Amino acid sequence: MAFLKYTLDFYLKSSIHVALAVVALSGLNGLFLNKTPDLNLLLFQFSSTIFYYNSLKYGHLLFKGALKQLWFTVALWILTLLSLVVSLYTLIQFSLVQHLMVGIALVLGLSYVFLPSSVFGRENGTFKTLTVALVWAIVTSALHNEEFKDFTSASFVQFIATLCWILALMFPFEFRDRKDDQLRYPTLVQRFGLKTSRFLAQFFLACWVVLTLTLVSFEGYYLIALLMSYAIATQVIAKGMRTSSLFYTEFWVEGLPVMVFLICGLTWFIL
Repeated sequence: MAFLKYTLDFYLKSSIHVALAVVALSGLNGLFLNKTPDLNLLLFQFSSTIFYYNSLKYGHLLFKGALKQLWFTVALWILTLLSLVVSLYTLIQFSLVQHLMVGIALVLGLSYVFLPSSVFGRENGTFKTLTVALVWAIVTSALHNEEFKDFTSASFVQFIATLCWILALMFPFEFRDRKDDQLRYPTLVQRFGLKTSRFLAQFFLACWVVLTLTLVSFEGYYLIALLMSYAIATQVIAKGMRTSSLFYTEFWVEGLPVMVFLICGLTWFIL
């Protein structure tokens, strides 16, 4: 039991769960767009997510040696440095268009961290949710396009659908942190209140499924798989808007892309 506890603890604290969510969402978008992501793209998405999130959460603590647990410090250093190496190696193999997409995501991500009072900074609670959604949508949707000609109406619709999906997932996190967030501008939950925020979370989720239905001709078991995914997501997000549990939001809410990918992906693979 102790080993399982340490494993789960490291899984959540080292951002592996976030990286898996990014890869799962990318795979799901590729499935809907009929664009199978190659291994290089998936490795970049996984490793760059771990490096960015760990640098954001633990960068100053790692350099100061301020983390209390030695095993966690060593494991985190190894994982983060390895993720940086893999990120750089896979990045150089991207096309010019993909480099452009990564550049835009990087500017947004760095603005979020180093320019906290800017439009896209984390002190701007109103826009910070949109900033996170934009970065995720670029990394998991736009990066599937290697050339400008690959940007079709379908890829644009999928990009908007991904934005809606991420916005829906963000509301439980803002609900959880609503009392602790003391930002220059209020977050969406703080601005609109709980009742409206719960409605908006479900609205964005409904937009995701409607836009997805316009991309692919869902029939039979495929339609059931998508609707089942939607039903599960509505319940998970609804509960996430009622609980302030750190474990629930990080494990269940952030695990939704993985669950949906498994449901839809296995249906496509088997049938």
